[in-house]
Formats: sequence, structure tokens, C-alpha cells
Amino acid sequence: MDFLLNYGLDEKGIDEIIKSNDPSIIYNVTLNKKNVLEVLDYLKEIGVNDNAVKDLFLHQIGMFFRTKEEIKNVFDEYEMDSIIKSLNYDVNTVDLIEF
Repeated sequence: MDFLLNYGLDEKGIDEIIKSNDPSIIYNVTLNKKNVLEVLDYLKEIGVNDNAVKDLFLHQIGMFFRTKEEIKNVFDEYEMDSIIKSLNYDVNTVDLIEF
């Protein structure tokens, strides 16, 4: 999961993500690296901060099993500034968004 180093995470953060998730989930993240990177690029592009990215991997890792287009389509239905502020404050607000 070293590819996450380019997204504001350090070795300690990556270790925390690995320890906080089931090995099969981590395996799927690494298998779907291309998709995960596309989602990460989109999240960074719209203004999601590094702490929120880490928290998404810790508490809402399922979001990275969606495609960038799925996430973008859902986010486009909402007020983008509100979503970004909410995610940067508490990533668990993702639960309120209907995918």
C-alpha cells in the first residue's frame, strides 16, 4: 500500500490502515489500485484533505470499492462545498450520502 504515500499518508498511517481493516479488504484495495488512485485523485481534486483521506481508509474504506464515476455522480447531486466540508470534518457523513 506504499502507493498511498503520494496522497499525504506516511508509513505510520498506512500501518494503521492495514491494522484497522480485514486482510481481505486490504488485499482488494491493492488489487484495485488503479481504481483506488482514480478515486483518490478525484477526492483530492475536489478538496478533500489528507486527514480525511486517511480517515476514509480507516472508517469508510468501502468508498474505495466504488468507481470515480459512481462517486462523482452521487456527489454531483449534492452541494459540493457542503460535502467537502462535511468529509473534511467527519468522514462518517459518507453514511448520509445515498450511493
